[in-house]
Amino acid sequence: MTTISPTRVSMYDFLYQDIQPLTSLLADTATLSLPQTRIAVNSGIQAILAALLAYQQRHQAQAVNKKLFSRAAVKELRQYNAMNFATLSATLYHRQDVTETLFIDSTRVNKACDYIADQVDASAAQVKVLLGTLTIIVLRELAILTEYSQLDNEELDKWFALQPQFLTKQRFAADSAASINSHADTQVLTNARSPTKPADSELSKAANPEALSAKVAETEITDTEITNAESANSEQTDSQALDIRPPAFDPYWYELTKFAPNLAASGQDMQQATSNYLKVIGRSPENVQQGRHNDLLVFTQMPNISVPHQRWLLQLAKISDIYLNRRRLRIASEPINPPSAPLVSLALIGGNSDNTPATTSETPIEYEPAAPLWKNPVILIIVLVIGALSALAALKYQSQQSSGAITATEAVIEHDKAEEREQQDVAIVKVDDEEDAK
Repeated sequence: MTTISPTRVSMYDFLYQDIQPLTSLLADTATLSLPQTRIAVNSGIQAILAALLAYQQRHQAQAVNKKLFSRAAVKELRQYNAMNFATLSATLYHRQDVTETLFIDSTRVNKACDYIADQVDASAAQVKVLLGTLTIIVLRELAILTEYSQLDNEELDKWFALQPQFLTKQRFAADSAASINSHADTQVLTNARSPTKPADSELSKAANPEALSAKVAETEITDTEITNAESANSEQTDSQALDIRPPAFDPYWYELTKFAPNLAASGQDMQQATSNYLKVIGRSPENVQQGRHNDLLVFTQMPNISVPHQRWLLQLAKISDIYLNRRRLRIASEPINPPSAPLVSLALIGGNSDNTPATTSETPIEYEPAAPLWKNPVILIIVLVIGALSALAALKYQSQQSSGAITATEAVIEHDKAEEREQQDVAIVKVDDEEDAK
């Protein structure tokens, strides 16, 4: 069974990790130092995300698709497959129009720039260039993610509805607690590995061969436990290499964009419901060996986060994970051939790739193959009858047409003869004028 982090469907986490490679390029564009750019980019992503959530809350997903993700500026930027100065020059041309559309008016844009400028000790004009560039890049990235995940308007609305829970203070507090616990575990392992000076009593016991053998066995067991713990910790670190925790979300952006987060708790625990469902159909972790469903993709549990296990959401998470592993926004020249779109196996999100049934309940029902239509006698008889009736109808129609034409011709001839009989002979007599005079 394959697990994936719920943060892969978080817009905030995705954008924060996706735009990290652009820090130096954005610093050159806005003429800021790298430390200033890092802080400004973090605040800019928060401002843009809050404005996008507010825009969707007012106009719904259809308007987001048509007026933002399908905007001409976003389509033009999507023609580039690498990020460099040529790509950023295209963003600078459309940045003001797109930013004002997302933030509704220029007043909010100026307030956001002033707020970020105070944080990084820079001018509002510099921050305005950075914010406009970030806005069109963010819309481009989310538009690509939406298209390749094949989300319709209803699914897009549900995706937006999940975002506020990734921005709450409780979520970042839980992440901080987990980070502290992880650091404490690492410190314990370090202390266990560090050599310590044995006490005098231990040295005296070591003179006894039996005590020495027991001490060696105990040391070997301890070393084995520490090695296993270190290997598990290393695997966990490797799997979470891309799970960079973003900074806590600033509630000021809710006030500026007038976004009202709706954090209504769901009536059912989706994690528990999904676990029970997987157990019933034989796909729980306890039945992995029996059912051989090692390729099934599910969300891991996360404090204060509730994400439903739905096909479109799992597909979105997997595509997001592929994009983050590709690091598509690293600075590079334009490739000759565009990169292929990520493909997600349907077995990961809804089935088992193993065609061999694992249990009796999974054995498919075999049906006899249906006979071809041309071998069915009933259908052949029906076709022959319909053909014969059609032929008879055609012959009858032709005979009626021919007899009707003959009858009409005879009627015309009879009518002409009758007119000739009714005509009277007329004689024209020429009288001589001279005789009449006499």
